[in-house]
Amino acid sequence: MTRTISEMEKFLLTDSKTRDLLPPEQNSLPPDTQLTTKQVQHDISTFARILINVYCGWPFYNEKLKQKTLDALLNLYTNATNEYCEKLFNDLGALLADFPDNHIRITMNGYNKAAKTKLRKKRPHVGDNIAGDKKFYITTKDDTGIIAISSLSAWTKPQEVEFEKQWRSVLPQIKKLVIDLRDNRGGNDTYTNKLADHILGYNAPNARRIYVRNNPDANRIKNLEKNRMRGRFDVNTPNDPVLLPDYSDVTQQKFISKYAGFNGPIYVLINGHTASSAEMFCTKIKNYPNVTFIGTNTLGCEIYGFVVHTSLPNSKIDFAVGFVHRELFVDNFELNGYSPDINVPDGTDAFDVAMQQIALNKDKQK
Repeated sequence: MTRTISEMEKFLLTDSKTRDLLPPEQNSLPPDTQLTTKQVQHDISTFARILINVYCGWPFYNEKLKQKTLDALLNLYTNATNEYCEKLFNDLGALLADFPDNHIRITMNGYNKAAKTKLRKKRPHVGDNIAGDKKFYITTKDDTGIIAISSLSAWTKPQEVEFEKQWRSVLPQIKKLVIDLRDNRGGNDTYTNKLADHILGYNAPNARRIYVRNNPDANRIKNLEKNRMRGRFDVNTPNDPVLLPDYSDVTQQKFISKYAGFNGPIYVLINGHTASSAEMFCTKIKNYPNVTFIGTNTLGCEIYGFVVHTSLPNSKIDFAVGFVHRELFVDNFELNGYSPDINVPDGTDAFDVAMQQIALNKDKQK
């Protein structure tokens, strides 16, 4: 007899508790560590608990994908035996292969093993971010400003202050702007949100609607991540998921040059590693009337955001899932990303193409 989705969810959750949701460990157990049948089943149940009650994508997935995933989980649970951590990792990782989400993954921390979706597109090479191993690099060339941001992850407060100080100093001095987001896989969007809103002259929303999980398991994660979440997702409602900001009925502000922080042409460099918070910047800056995107498609890694990490209790496998679901202003974004206005072929540097465009436009103006 075929079980319903609800019945399978209920069964899979019986072997774990909310208290089993643990903060990530620096290292998982070695791949050749053998787990007992009971330990394997307990980890499978905890994996299911995170997937069903914490992961922001689960409520929005179609019945077919849910049925397939739960069938596979149920099969793993009922046929569990004493097995090595690596076997459990491979079995759980295979479940994520068809998930349309570039954020969700499991990792054996310390052993260079990760499993994620297999639906990612090919990513041509269109040059490296000119910031190199720095978080950012800002300079000018003639009347062109260059703001390169290679990462938004793990910035220090001094770096945050210096970044804003530099772009505020450069913008009034230039007539054209190149923003390099190649290889920027995201992080904290605060720094680039401030830059985008300053350029536009108003605060542009990142998404049409934003949902967050809200149940005992999700609330435990909120508590584990309280320093990072800072109460931003606290709600007084039984609904799960909860609709937080809703900009669907809000009239989009229009760009008004006299209020803008910059009025010249902007060239944004993107590639297949431009992801997450870097794509949020793209979402905002697309409201600018004179912006050109150069490179290749971004990764498409923004719908399922605000990633939280938990450790499975026995194997210590790290399970990373998005806590927030964003309904974007564009369709079919995840796995596809934003397309460039000027597509750069594999092996050509997008920065060189941008500088050629600047020179070409300068000659036209002459």
